[in-house]
Amino acid sequence: MTHPEQFSVGPDEFLSVQIAGGSGKPERFLMIGRPYEGLVHVREWSTQSFDTAGEDFDIEPGELLEDIENAYASGLGVRPELYAVRLWLGAA
Repeated sequence: MTHPEQFSVGPDEFLSVQIAGGSGKPERFLMIGRPYEGLVHVREWSTQSFDTAGEDFDIEPGELLEDIENAYASGLGVRPELYAVRLWLGAA
């Protein structure tokens, strides 16, 4: 797998992440920007809000990674694999 710093990208590129739902939790869809000045920009939808513009927020990469890893550890499916998410967020 190529490290994200080696990708030729523009500032508007995002990584799509899908987190499966379960136990009454909706499925989540995240569009994650590249880390910039200690934050990543995220747009998030769920199966309950898919017909909306989504929720935009900025978050520290480590905090977002922890959220995604916790979802995975609780048995929810995560796509792409965690290694790809870690590379994107600069944590690998």
